[in-house]
Amino acid sequence: MKPQQIDKVSERRKEKKKFAGHFGRHLRKIREQKDISQENLSLKAGYYRTYVGKIEQGKYSPSFHTVWRLANALGYSLAEFLKGF
Repeated sequence: MKPQQIDKVSERRKEKKKFAGHFGRHLRKIREQKDISQENLSLKAGYYRTYVGKIEQGKYSPSFHTVWRLANALGYSLAEFLKGF
């Protein structure tokens, strides 16, 4: 996914929602490849399971800090985690 030229706030919101969906699918794919449950990932990263679930569903767009914590909890550096995204 690449950023688009956006002039309107409504378009930026749509792009953010689309980004959150892509990120959530990426997180779920990696989590499942590592054979770790949402519960265990959330415990390792220091978040509620429901929060991790909402990220995977594309309902929440996590901060960079949250992405860093999730990557580390999965045993990845940020660069490794974001590769292929």
